[in-house]
Amino acid sequence: MSARPVSRLRASCVSVALACGGLWAVPAHAQFGGLFQNIMQMQMQQQQQQQAKQAAEQAANPTKKWGASKPVAPEVQAAATEFAGKVPAADLRPLMERLFIEGERNATLNLQRIGMAALAAGNVDLAEKAFEAAVARIEMIYADNPEAQKAKSLWSAEKVKDFKGEPYERSMTYFYRGLVWAAKGDFQNARAMFKQADYQDTVAEAEQYAGDFGLMPYMAGWASYCDGNTQLSKEFVQQAAKGDKAYEGLSADRPVLVLFETGRVPFKYGGGKFGEALMWQSHKLADTTVKKACPEGGGACVSEQFTVGADVGYQATTRGGRPVDAVLGGKASFKEGAQTVSDVASTIGAVGLQTALATGNRDAAGLGMVGMFAGLVAQGVAQSTQAQADIREWEQLPGTVWLGSADRKVTAAKVGVTLESEGNTSVVPATRLVNSQRCQLYWGRNLAPMSLLSEAGPLEPGEHQRDGAFRQEVQALFAQ
Repeated sequence: MSARPVSRLRASCVSVALACGGLWAVPAHAQFGGLFQNIMQMQMQQQQQQQAKQAAEQAANPTKKWGASKPVAPEVQAAATEFAGKVPAADLRPLMERLFIEGERNATLNLQRIGMAALAAGNVDLAEKAFEAAVARIEMIYADNPEAQKAKSLWSAEKVKDFKGEPYERSMTYFYRGLVWAAKGDFQNARAMFKQADYQDTVAEAEQYAGDFGLMPYMAGWASYCDGNTQLSKEFVQQAAKGDKAYEGLSADRPVLVLFETGRVPFKYGGGKFGEALMWQSHKLADTTVKKACPEGGGACVSEQFTVGADVGYQATTRGGRPVDAVLGGKASFKEGAQTVSDVASTIGAVGLQTALATGNRDAAGLGMVGMFAGLVAQGVAQSTQAQADIREWEQLPGTVWLGSADRKVTAAKVGVTLESEGNTSVVPATRLVNSQRCQLYWGRNLAPMSLLSEAGPLEPGEHQRDGAFRQEVQALFAQ
């Protein structure tokens, strides 16, 4: 409720009170009530002005504020270094070490990071292990079955939870798991993953929304085409077009598909007076457009027209297509805002005191003082008990996924993707992940996943009761 309706409510209530009580002299207790009201209103106005100033400053330059880092026990650090040292991919060892140290609380997030970095490095087997383990943890809470729903109700009640990610982060986990299945030649499991990616876009911690992530049903259609089911492919593309008009007129039944990722998804930060509101802010990066994809070494271009297949930033900052102002306690707060209990209580208090001033009614004065006090208490309690927003994030995610396609398969293992940014052009490689009888898939990105590790935040030494078992699990999982 906005300030104007509150004022109207207050004025209407006072008018009714005047009509019913008549105009009497103002006794001492009503005068005291008036003084009390003025003091309370001044305090509330000062608080509101201060909060508005803080909100304006924060909106002008939002920043990500991590908690203080904690030391890692020497024995854990030594074990982590030994574990990571056994991984053949030397450039991924910092992520493996982090996985071991942080334990179960950040396991899903660190597995997502490892999967992305491994896929970008062409290590499909390692990517498969990492994404499969991440998906297994997400499905414990967010699978589409009664057991997961029951687990979610218990998990949501915990004050400190293992990372599972926001809807767009979970959706992209299934997307990459689908790409890995496709790279392995299993298009039925790839389709199942893309369908799950579409589902994850609809479920948040405490709410459910309509899906509009058109990339996911489109990719399910592409996997169906690769599997030889053209009719099912068309049905999935029609579903994609319902959620995203960019897919109107597109087809998934072409032999070559090029996926290229640019930019970064907006970063998370804690908004509000106490950092209790989860909010997003775009990175200050130049806009990048994908122009064409051509085989390395020359030859006819694979695709000279690309479409925005997914605006991941849009998916992050909306729910069911509605812009999100913030997420509080797992529930989205939309742009139109909502009325708070403290506002209502304060309004009732102000009405009671104004009525007392005009009528001399002792009961109204008492009600007014109680209401004003209750409003301040409610506001103070709400502010002081808000937990800080969870700003852990999958910082490697792209801002945009581009789609290009071709009618004829090509022999090149890589294609050069031409990018345009602020009038400058560059060529970045995309690697062939799929080369089956019916279809090919090239995938690439303009930002190397490992280059973003410095933005992953300080290490969080594991304090989960399962950490011992978890470390044994990952040692077995990634053993060569």
